[in-house]
Parts: sequence; C-alpha cells; structure tokens
Amino acid sequence: MKRNSQPRIVVWSVVFSLMTMVAAAQNVGDAVRYSQFEYGGTARNVGVGNTMSSIGADLSAVVSNPAGLGMFRRSEYTVTPSLLSNNTSSRLLSGKGNTTTADTRSAFNIHNFGVVFVTRPRSAKWTNVNFGITINHLANYNRAFNFQGRSRGSLSQRFQELANGGEGIEGFETSLANEASSIYDFDPANDGIYEVDYDLNPKANLLRGQTLFSRGSLSEIGFSVAGNYNDKFSIGFSMNLPSTTYSSEKIYTEKDDSLAAGGAVPYFTDLKYQENLLTRGVGINAKLGIIFKPNQNLRLSAAVHTPTVFAFNDDYTYTLDNNYFSDRREQGDFLGKQAVREGTFSYTQTTPWRIMGGAGLIIGKQGFISTEIEHVNYSSNKFGYKDYQGAEDKVNGEISNQLQSVTNVRIGGELVFSELRIRAGYGVLPSIFQNDDSRSTVISAGIGYRKDDYFLDLAYRRTTTTETYYPYLTQNAPLQEVENKYTFGNVIFTLGVKF
Repeated sequence: MKRNSQPRIVVWSVVFSLMTMVAAAQNVGDAVRYSQFEYGGTARNVGVGNTMSSIGADLSAVVSNPAGLGMFRRSEYTVTPSLLSNNTSSRLLSGKGNTTTADTRSAFNIHNFGVVFVTRPRSAKWTNVNFGITINHLANYNRAFNFQGRSRGSLSQRFQELANGGEGIEGFETSLANEASSIYDFDPANDGIYEVDYDLNPKANLLRGQTLFSRGSLSEIGFSVAGNYNDKFSIGFSMNLPSTTYSSEKIYTEKDDSLAAGGAVPYFTDLKYQENLLTRGVGINAKLGIIFKPNQNLRLSAAVHTPTVFAFNDDYTYTLDNNYFSDRREQGDFLGKQAVREGTFSYTQTTPWRIMGGAGLIIGKQGFISTEIEHVNYSSNKFGYKDYQGAEDKVNGEISNQLQSVTNVRIGGELVFSELRIRAGYGVLPSIFQNDDSRSTVISAGIGYRKDDYFLDLAYRRTTTTETYYPYLTQNAPLQEVENKYTFGNVIFTLGVKF
C-alpha cells in the first residue's frame, strides 16, 4: 500500500481571505496576559507586598490608588531598576514515565520612574494639591520552558477535527496541514472527509516535545493629580497610557522513532510546527481613588480602575514541516512538505474593571501594617475584530466560559529603627480559571535607609505558581497535558531624592 503524494487543489482566494482572521484570532491565554498584573514599582511597595495603597506617599502606589499621591509633603523623584529570574520545571503528564525538564531565564528592566510636585494652595482646607508623572512596571513576559516525552495522540488529529468539523481546508490551520500533507482526502468515495496517518495506529506512542521562549513586558505611564483635604481625605485621579511588547517562539515536534518494521505509524516519520509572534500594543484607562483618615493611626482606602482599551498589532509566521514515506513498510520514497503562513493582524482588547480596597494601621513611629484586596472579573475580557464578528463571538465566548472573578488578598508591614526600615509582605492569588482551586503565593521582604533628602530601598519578591499547559487542543483525540511549575525571583532597588 502506498500513500498518494499528489498535491490537493486548494482554493487560494478563499484561504487567503480567511487566513488573517483565523491566524490572529486570540485565545484565553492572550486575554489573561494583558489583564493580569504583578504590580512592580518601588522597592518599598514591593517589600511590603504591594500594600501601600492606603498608606500612600509612594510613587508606585498610585498604580493601585492615585489618592496616595496626595499624601506627599515634599516633592520627590525615584528610579527603580530590577533584575528578574524565572525558573521553570515542566513535565508531560500524558503517557507514562516522562521526566521533568528545567529552564532558567533572567531579565533586567526598570520597575519604576516617577516624579511628584507638591503645591500648597491658598485654601486653608486643602493642605496640598500634588501632580505626578510615573512609569510603572505591571507585568513581565520573560519565560522559557521545554518538555519531552512519549504519549498517544498527534497534532494532526487537531487539524483533522477542524477540517471535518466544518472548516474543510479553508481554515488557517487546516490549509497549512493540507498543503504539508498532514491531512489528506485521497478516497473519492469520501470526498470532504479528511484522514491522517495516525488513524492507522491510534494506540501508537509518539516522541513529542516543545520549546517555548517569550520576552516582553507591560508598563504604564500615569499622569496623576491628588489633593489632601484638611488632613482627613485624600482624593486622586489619574489618566494612564499602558504599552506592551510581547514576542514568542514555539517549536512543537512529533516523531515516530519506533524500531518496528514500518514504524509504529505507517508512512509518518516526524513533524515540526513552529509559531513566531510579535505583538505591540498601547492602551488607555483612568483611575479614581480615596484615602480616609478617621484618626492619625487608621487609614482606609478605596479605588476603582476603568477597563483598559488596548489597540494591538500582531506580526506572525507559522511553519509546518511534515515528513513521511510513500510506503514506509517497503522503505519507499522519503517525502517531506513544508507550509508557511505569515502576515499581520490588528485588533482591540477591553480588560475588566478593577475594584480595590485597603486599610493601614500606623503604629506610632514604629511602622505600619497594611492590607489590600482587589476584585477582578477576568471573564469580562473582550476582544474586538473589525469585520470578523463570528471569530470575535467565538473567542469572547471561550473567555466567558473559562475565566472567573477572583479576589486577591495582600498584607504587609514596615518596622522603623531610626533611619533603617525592615519590610515584609505576603499575597494569595486564586486561580482565574473556572473549576481550578489552585493558588499562587507571593512572598516579599525588603530593607530601606532614609534620610531627610534621600532614601535607598532594596526588596526581594518570590512568586510560585503551577499551571497546566496544553500544546494543542482536541475534542475527541488524546489531549496532551503538561505541568509547568514557575518560580519567579525579583530583586528591586530604588533611589529616591526629595526636593
């Protein structure tokens, strides 16, 4: 028996008209990437677990609550460089006996840069009205992981499901698979029903693996104004311009390395699916906050953040290499085909509202304890595709069905020993995915040195989280499930000057 190697006829005008839409259609992971923050900023704010929103007088706390700007008594500027390390261990859970692999990445960035100008209005009731410009780090996308193992199933089955589920070979992925002969329809009696080599032995264990490298970050420029009224209320407002760059390279491979005659899967030898993506985006949002001081020791805060409206542009390249024999049992001709798609796609994303509240207890001149809660409904993320309503409805429906509302809780504090400051913080972040009760934990610590005209702060933050990763999704074929365990370490240093 020989595998027909004749190319199929593809209606390229249809393929190209749909290519950009389907290739660039976003997924749940993209929605999460640009709406889930790690809140960087100054070393002081990181050291106390990002709980300065009720204490105020910190140039990164305005990211959470712009009312904190009104607590400054003197003008000030800060700069905060940071070093991030990311350790990842990965294991293919599908199949048996698969081992764990590890990767490490590091990156340098600026967590915060800002300046606040303090003014004294003529009104006796308004203690001060302050203006600030800040650049704060919100997320880091430097990641690296790889896995390798053996399990049943094949990526070609995903292409087959899409083709037989209504897309035919006019879809983005299915046109790639058809051109590379990963799916085929050689039987005239089954016209329009696509087959794959793996169907010939659906119990075969293939050697599979994937490497992923990504880099980039999300930062926000903020323009804030806040006033302190009678030393009882501080009210603040900010307009903010977030911007992001994200790039990734994924290389997924499958190989039939069986020593049996003809291999475990007739005809098939190996495939490689490579995805390269570069995303750039800018957005806009607004924030409103308040800090109330019932007395000199207690501070209560509340803030609301409008959704961020992002405008994104993707540049992408997808390459599928598929290798096979015309008749593997008889070692027929070795055939290989490659299909490539590249292009660009523009779209929008609207992130959820954020509601925040906090409380701070000032312990005389010995320091403070503070806490913060943050409520976000991640299922309200929305993508917008001009002229592609069907694809837009599909991805937004997936977001609504897979994500959920969460309440993040953080607590921290600072102890004062003359000019020395000792800080610590802890946070619990529930999973944003439905039917997932896992949690991420964030532990931080810091030290600071303060003089009348300048200060130096140092902090370390450690975040641990576990995620389940799927290199591709199928409905009826074996699903490939990978466990990734991340440990993020972040060293942050701040220099501040008062003037």
